Amino acid sequence: MLKGKNIFISGGAGFIASHLIEKLIPANNVVVYDSFLRDSIRFTRYIRNRHVKIVHGDILDARLLKSSVRGCTVFIHCAAIAGIYSIGKKTSNTIRVNTLGTSNFLEAIKNEKVDRFIDFSTSEVYGPFMYKESESSMTTQGPVHENRWAYSVSKLASEYLTYSYYQEYKLPIVIVRPFNIYGSRQTGEGAVQRMIINALAQKPITLYGDGTQIRTWCHVDDFVDAIMMCLEKKAAVGQIFNLGNPKGATTNIRLAEMIKRLAGSRSQIIFKPHPGPEVEVRVPTIALARKLLGFDPKVSLEEGIVKTIAWYRKHKELK
Repeated sequence: MLKGKNIFISGGAGFIASHLIEKLIPANNVVVYDSFLRDSIRFTRYIRNRHVKIVHGDILDARLLKSSVRGCTVFIHCAAIAGIYSIGKKTSNTIRVNTLGTSNFLEAIKNEKVDRFIDFSTSEVYGPFMYKESESSMTTQGPVHENRWAYSVSKLASEYLTYSYYQEYKLPIVIVRPFNIYGSRQTGEGAVQRMIINALAQKPITLYGDGTQIRTWCHVDDFVDAIMMCLEKKAAVGQIFNLGNPKGATTNIRLAEMIKRLAGSRSQIIFKPHPGPEVEVRVPTIALARKLLGFDPKVSLEEGIVKTIAWYRKHKELK
C-alpha cells in the first residue's frame, strides 16, 4: 500500500488521473500539474483537499516543471495530446507535447530522488491490426501524411526516451500501454462517452465504416488498480505493460447497441466513412501484467457501461 508519498502527476486534471487521485489520497500528497485544456477534476472535490496541490502549468514549460517537481519522489506522466481526432487540429503540437514534454519531465527529475516514474503510452503503437500481441511484439508506424500515426510515433518516442533514462540514469520507470479505457468523468474524445451522451439525448450515434471493428474496453477502475500495482510492486520496474481487459472485446456496432439498450435509448445508429486510417482489430494479451502485477480486470463490459451511463445521466451539461 502506497503511503506517505509526495506524488506528482502531469496531466493530473484529466480523466484517468482524476480516478487515480481517489486511490492516492489521503494516504499521500499529490501535486496536480496541468494546463486544464481537459478538466475532469472539476467533477471532484480535490481542488479543496489539503492533500492536493494544483499547479496550472504546461508540460512544455521546462522551468516551471522543474520547480514544481521538487519534494516529490513518485512521478506519473499522464500529460499528452490524447485522442486520434485531436491530432489533425495541430499535428506539430501533438508531436511537441508528447515528445518534448516527456523529455522535459525526465530531465526535471533525473537528479532527484525517484521512487517510481510511470509513463502513459498508448495501444496505438501497435498500428492498424493487433490481436493478442505481447509487449515484445513489433510496433508499427504508418505513412507520414496520415496524422493518426503522428500520435502513435510521438508516444512511441516517449517510450524509447523513458526507457533510455532507466538504462542510463537508473530511474525506476514503468511504461504502460492503455487499451480503450472508459468510465465516468471522461471529457473530450472517447467512443463510449460520445455514444452514451448521444444515446441519453436521443441523438444519432455515429459509427465509422461498417461498425465491425473490434476493440477491448477496460473500465477505469480496473485500469487504476493496475497503475497502483505498477507504483507498489518492485517487479514492475523496467517493464512495459499492456493494460486492458481482453474480456471486454466487442465490435463497435455491438457496443453501440448495448449502450442503447442499457440507456433505454431510441437513438439511430448511423454510419460514415472513416476520416483517416482505421484500426480493424485491437485485442491485447495481458499475460505479463497478470504474471508480474497480479492484474486481473474485474469489471465486465456491461457492468462498466451501466455505471458510466448512470454518471452521465447526472451530468447532462456535457454535450
